[in-house]
Amino acid sequence: MKKLTFGGWYQRTTLHLTEVYQFLSQGTSNLDLSKESLEANLFQLDIKSVKRVSDYLEYIEVITNSKIKIKYYEDGLYLFEILSDTIEEDSQKLKDYFEKNWKPAIDYLFSLGAPTPKILSNLKDDHPVVIGELSKSPGKEKVNESLYGKIYSDILSKKARVIKTKKFILVFISTRKKEDLDSLVEMQIFFREFKWQLHRYLNIHRNIWEEISQIKEKKQIRGKDADEYRLKLDSYQKTIRLISNRINQMSVYAKTRSSLSKYLKVEEELVSLFQYKYEDLFNSLEYIKEIWKMTLDYVDSAIQMINEIKTKTAVSGIKSIQLLTSIGAIAGVVRLASPNAIPSIDKSVAIFLICLFGISYLIDWSLKFFTNYRKYQLKFVEQTKDI
Repeated sequence: MKKLTFGGWYQRTTLHLTEVYQFLSQGTSNLDLSKESLEANLFQLDIKSVKRVSDYLEYIEVITNSKIKIKYYEDGLYLFEILSDTIEEDSQKLKDYFEKNWKPAIDYLFSLGAPTPKILSNLKDDHPVVIGELSKSPGKEKVNESLYGKIYSDILSKKARVIKTKKFILVFISTRKKEDLDSLVEMQIFFREFKWQLHRYLNIHRNIWEEISQIKEKKQIRGKDADEYRLKLDSYQKTIRLISNRINQMSVYAKTRSSLSKYLKVEEELVSLFQYKYEDLFNSLEYIKEIWKMTLDYVDSAIQMINEIKTKTAVSGIKSIQLLTSIGAIAGVVRLASPNAIPSIDKSVAIFLICLFGISYLIDWSLKFFTNYRKYQLKFVEQTKDI
């Protein structure tokens, strides 16, 4: 039988681990969550046993009645494992359990607090299943491409061999220690997920940058459209700040896993088999931090420009009110200074007031029309685009 492993990573801490353990072991939470929803989610998980394990990194180990083993680590790495003779069927079983049972339960448990940006929550990635196997001669192992798919990478080191297809990653390792295989698979999944998140943030940056650039490239906007653009830019700014905060947290997790890979003596295999170097990971992270800082500066400058336009339209509105007030005041002064200047006959007074109101309204409407439809020039500070 082969061990199938499906996993991913999302930033968490020991505080989150405690909350998850309370939920999995008792079906409760100290948060303001529905008791009925918690119990319903726990029931869907179909748990046989759960325990908290103290190791280099603490983790929760869950066994389900369908023989799926789950490891949920304090740093947010999660692994779903099953021993299998039916690769396709059990691979889908792991993915279905994660999507339909596990993910909804954990998402609900962490549904309070800082939100996940919509642009992140809508993204999905079909991660490959890792198949791990102990082997006396990894280099001689035969792989059935009709079962696993077409091989696009086959790398052999002194102790192990890694074969990659579109849906699977096969890891053969020449050791008698099952723990060595588990450690290599675990680190590979963390490293892969970390890199995938960085690449995802890079692509999101590109999309947001282009959205802001589209506003910039208009050169001019009408005064009445300023509020609409401000709302868009505020939304981008909120997303950028949330993502930047997540990115700034990532170095802590990478440092912990780097130390752990040295402790478990799998760092050499990560480099030779996956070309995974933690130094490269940290360099990539710093690059992503810088471009998101640049993106925040870019949206801030855009918001400042729109605010200036809104201020100009507001000033025009105030001038309109001042003009109407002045007309009324002048009419009052004229009436007091020369009682005969304005007819005292009721009908004549009414006609005078109607004419005065009409003229005032026309002036007010003209000023507002001018400010709303006047095109204001957009002047942004130039930013480097080729990043």
